[in-house]
Amino acid sequence: MGVVKPPWVSKDWFAQYPFNYCDHFGEKEILATVCKICKDELNRLKLYKKAGKDPYDIKNVFKDVAENLAHTMQLVQEEAERMGMDLDSIPDEENDTPPAENYPIYNLMRKYSKQVEKIIKSLEFVSPNADIQLVEKAVDSLAHSQHYILAKTYRALSSRWEEAKSPLGDELDDAKTSAFLAYLAIERNARALLAVSKHKLLGNKEKYLKFALVSFEMAKMLQEEFFPDEKLLYKEFGCEEYDECFEGL
Repeated sequence: MGVVKPPWVSKDWFAQYPFNYCDHFGEKEILATVCKICKDELNRLKLYKKAGKDPYDIKNVFKDVAENLAHTMQLVQEEAERMGMDLDSIPDEENDTPPAENYPIYNLMRKYSKQVEKIIKSLEFVSPNADIQLVEKAVDSLAHSQHYILAKTYRALSSRWEEAKSPLGDELDDAKTSAFLAYLAIERNARALLAVSKHKLLGNKEKYLKFALVSFEMAKMLQEEFFPDEKLLYKEFGCEEYDECFEGL
């Protein structure tokens, strides 16, 4: 997916908050032109490479997380002061959001996520004559979606619950948009699995085709739950190589 503008979001709103609609999956150099988070990630990798250090070393990861958190807190404090707010005087709100397990659709997505893990494992060992690029890109799609779908589905459910209590009246439509991002990740899985099922040198074709159909059904379920009346006209940005890999599907 990379970056995508939800059909219900205006161009002006999208231009202000493109990183809200980026799943950071795809060609980072392309995504970084519109997504601040991807841009920061690339800059971080370049700094570590220049210093001859491993950016994925757990010590470096924790160090960066701590520094980013401190920077974020400073920005929040500065904004609060600008608005004349005392953060220490704001009472803590009770978190009464229903747990994820209360929602049937979340439980279905959790089962789907577990099946995704099994499909990934079945693609670990393939014939050396197989289209390795196709397999790798399919695995990339599946692996990225496994936890992303769960996170976005629960955010959609919790946001819808919050919005029902106190509507924000903005263009974000966070519940619908979060569900839409999960929908796209599942739909991308379906395309990937269809491509894999058509590969002559791969076994388990029936399994991949069946799970592709399951993926389409899961995506449809999300659409019916959160945006049944929307015409899904959208353009993906930053995943061109994945579109080419699954071309015609």
